[in-house]
Amino acid sequence: MELNLSYMSISELLEKGAENNEIIYTRSNQRLLGKTTALIQFARENNSPILMHDSRIAKDYQELHPDLTFISYENEIALDGLTNIVCDEGVPLCVVERLHGLGQLLTGFVRKPFPEEKSFCPFVVATDAITYISGKYGGKNIPIPKSVLSSLTDQKVKEPPLLQIELDNLGSVPRVFYKGEEIKNKVRVDFSYLTGDEYGSKPIYIDIVTRREDGTVRGISHNHGAIGIDERRLNTGEEQHGSSL
Repeated sequence: MELNLSYMSISELLEKGAENNEIIYTRSNQRLLGKTTALIQFARENNSPILMHDSRIAKDYQELHPDLTFISYENEIALDGLTNIVCDEGVPLCVVERLHGLGQLLTGFVRKPFPEEKSFCPFVVATDAITYISGKYGGKNIPIPKSVLSSLTDQKVKEPPLLQIELDNLGSVPRVFYKGEEIKNKVRVDFSYLTGDEYGSKPIYIDIVTRREDGTVRGISHNHGAIGIDERRLNTGEEQHGSSL
């Protein structure tokens, strides 16, 4: 399942993921949300080892939380026989899927390439003669030309648009995507834009309100120089210069 905070908290998503033995897929722009903090608390409550993407980070967290077990995904010996593992974001997708398939992984976060993004498994080994994808984690040693390798490593991850609004017709409910995530249970969606004034500013106003399943309200709001935008609509003509949903 995807990390979608419009209807559930991170802790609730982890509980649901563990209940269904599912991995929580994240996007590149979903950072600094408290995922690792929530994962550590979840691991403490469920006696779960935590899989990290870097041995140095695992060591640092182990010193901070001596009551828990932090393991780097590269430490295969430490992983042998372990179950109920939870993974922190950054562990390669191919590793997560392998451990999940073996029944060792309970839940956790992993970056998965979505249609508009590019991803590549990092286990690339270079020798004097050839460069190939390592079969260390259950795959095959697949030779790849260095020209192809260069193009793969130079791929840029495309960030999703900040806001997308889709409206099939005037009688339909708009589909709204904010930073690549679809907004559900919409209460209000308001977007306004005006062309630049004599000072060159381009006022933009975004106000999205949603209601979670527990009845609480979540708001997303941006006011980029939109002071007095309603007055400017009246002066310039809304049909030509502005839109509101």
